[in-house]
Amino acid sequence: MGKAGKIWFSIVFVLFIVFIVIVIQTFRPVRNVQPDDVMKVDGMVTDIKEGSGFDIIITLENDKHYYYINRGLQHNLIIDQLRSNILNKKVTLSVIKRWTIFTRDKNMGHISRLMIDNEVLFNEINESKD
Repeated sequence: MGKAGKIWFSIVFVLFIVFIVIVIQTFRPVRNVQPDDVMKVDGMVTDIKEGSGFDIIITLENDKHYYYINRGLQHNLIIDQLRSNILNKKVTLSVIKRWTIFTRDKNMGHISRLMIDNEVLFNEINESKD
């Protein structure tokens, strides 16, 4: 293999490693959420619906992000009850904060805590000081 072949191989190898790192960062599962892993988002709820995989999808007014409670229906949340509690009301969402190729503003949309008027309706944040 000549010098040009070695340079080409090195460049392709580095690009492959960068691609693998981006894929791992993007599709890494959300587990054991800590308070530093989230960012707060306030907004008026305009829609609540069931998504695929038992997810609950929440739409906020004037917000382009896709917010969801992962497997919310398996966490004993009921969509009709959520609608009566938070539809057309201001809520505070704590969403996972992580940069990926798809979330360059670090807002993943995965809801880890749902609050209305300082009442927690859903929480998966581990607050313990292990």
